[in-house]
Amino acid sequence: MERMTSQIADRLGMRLFFEKLYTTREKRPPLKAIILLSELQIEELRKIVRKRKKLARTYDINLTKLEASLYGLTLKRLVRRRPVSGYALIDVSHEGVWVVFCNEKSYFVKRALERLFVALYPKVSRLYLNYSQIRALLNVVKEAYKGKTALTYFTVKREPKLTRTFRERGTFQLWEENAEEELLKQSKDYRLTVDRVNFEVEDEQSMLLLQAHISRRGVCKLRFGSFAKFYENVVLKAIDLGLNWKKFYGHRERVVSEGKIWLKPFRIEYPFDLDKRQLGRLADRVSKRYSCSIVHGGNPYFVANICDYQDGSSFGVTALGNIVTITPITRGTHQAAWKLTNRIQEILGDGEIVSVLG
Repeated sequence: MERMTSQIADRLGMRLFFEKLYTTREKRPPLKAIILLSELQIEELRKIVRKRKKLARTYDINLTKLEASLYGLTLKRLVRRRPVSGYALIDVSHEGVWVVFCNEKSYFVKRALERLFVALYPKVSRLYLNYSQIRALLNVVKEAYKGKTALTYFTVKREPKLTRTFRERGTFQLWEENAEEELLKQSKDYRLTVDRVNFEVEDEQSMLLLQAHISRRGVCKLRFGSFAKFYENVVLKAIDLGLNWKKFYGHRERVVSEGKIWLKPFRIEYPFDLDKRQLGRLADRVSKRYSCSIVHGGNPYFVANICDYQDGSSFGVTALGNIVTITPITRGTHQAAWKLTNRIQEILGDGEIVSVLG
């Protein structure tokens, strides 16, 4: 059924097709809406893939304009020398945003489609959401539907707050009604990095309106419900949230004016102090993903200069007590700052992100 997506000819056809498909009860892959940030013209996509030798060897893509701001993408990738192919729709009706709709099976989406956009960084960047941002989005979704939401499933990476404890660490999953209550309990004893949540929306009469999913990498999935409502009340709300955070991370480079140096740092605040083991792990794992000069990597604090070699952005990062401070230096794009912030939280757990007031 999902391959019939390639027969969609315009936006109306897309809406009618997904509306019919996801308001019926049957087994099928969920509709994935991958939200991406990019200032590229979508027509440049094929040219960029061809110019990059590594991508050109493994990817074969074809982009077709269906109507203004809606494109069809046929994609084939060699995975372990075997071709994996599929089809997606790309909505570029929002300035600076691409929304990729795909209801192929998850293997294609993860191994081919998402890998392509990851490889296009920094020209194309992801939307990263920590748990507090996901909760804020769910509150907006609830208000938009004028109903009530409930988490039904979540996947988190967890680590005990106290190092001298026998509590289990690793990945934790739970699938039950009102899973949020359990997640809140977990947050009292563990440092959590939330990977994804499944949720439902019901109306005042407890009629099910929506079954959906949100991940920390900006993927929204529709399992059951009206596509039009999902697009309006989930996808568009996620885009609004993403654009607001894009502004937060943007224009933070160091500025020299009238002989003075102006810095615009921001920080991640935690409800617990970071210990020696965590700071050591931060030093180890950040240096594997970034060009990194560690000034001090142990107890009681962490100091490093970090460069995003793909983007060219550079940052000073310090961790002391319960606060990690990130200071963009000579170049600090929003996509690099956001990606680094997400990476730090994947290592240390989700925190609250705020500006440092000058």
